[in-house]
Amino acid sequence: MHNAFIARLHGWLKPGRKGTTIGIELQSDGMALAVQESFTGKESDATAKARLLAMDYLQYEKNVSNTQLLKNWVADRRLTNAVCHIVLGADTYQILLVEPPDVPVEELRGAIRWRLKDLLNIPVEQAALEVFALPADGSRGNKKMVYVVACESKKIKAIIDMVAEAGLVLDSIDINELALRNLVLRLLPPEQAERGVALARIRSGVGSVYIYRTGNLYLGRSFSLNYNGGLLDALPEESLALELQRSLDYYERQMGQAPPAVIYVCGEHVSEDKIGAVLKASLAPRVQWLNPALAVQVMQDESDDQVSQQCVAAIGAALRQPRVA
Repeated sequence: MHNAFIARLHGWLKPGRKGTTIGIELQSDGMALAVQESFTGKESDATAKARLLAMDYLQYEKNVSNTQLLKNWVADRRLTNAVCHIVLGADTYQILLVEPPDVPVEELRGAIRWRLKDLLNIPVEQAALEVFALPADGSRGNKKMVYVVACESKKIKAIIDMVAEAGLVLDSIDINELALRNLVLRLLPPEQAERGVALARIRSGVGSVYIYRTGNLYLGRSFSLNYNGGLLDALPEESLALELQRSLDYYERQMGQAPPAVIYVCGEHVSEDKIGAVLKASLAPRVQWLNPALAVQVMQDESDDQVSQQCVAAIGAALRQPRVA
């Protein structure tokens, strides 16, 4: 299983209290939060449902700092000293697939840094990096490839400071690609998870598709989409199907993989009724709306499809196993 991004950076992280685990995704206009009872089962155990205690979406406020916003929420929910997992906003990091230098694993992050000099949109010396491997069967000729995640170090430090000041204990900083994996892999029985599963997450103007197999990320891709993200906005099914098919073609032809068993679709105001016949008929794998309640036990008074769609990555983050102290 992949490590959480930046989880070991400079020894900044420390153990927190037991009892509840919080996942927080830092989106562009607000924070998505999911609170659950600390989960003691295996991440891949789809038969044991974690218990989701709360879901919230905090819109950023003009005259209130993000730190104060989170601090107020922690106090209101009486969650001081709870363990939390942060998911970086998709616009705050880059993820690249590169060939690694031939060095020992413990030297990889340092050695790969200077290979990225012309690929990053920030100065390489200002970047915090994490590296995880593409499975050997995901590249031609089993060529070794790794994913590299890069984020400005100052943004990581700001997140750490914000979480500490809000009264939470940070256990990991993660990315969408890996946090969402924790959720979707719990939706399938083991024999289907072995075959693979895809997730399409839709937001205003953009879509992303991630394909996982045996607990590993094989493919991640984003694309433009003519969708405004409104409650009454229909999904552009034909163009979405085309983009998903392009991703499947690459996964099958270039990576040599069998098509995934299912494609789950979720996102901003994406409801089950928006997954129409055109989209379902255009793709060979089964296309299904992602309902988090199928993977986690949601408290009845917290059951809100709109909020749960905003919180899918936060729910996935909360499912991450805590570090061993």
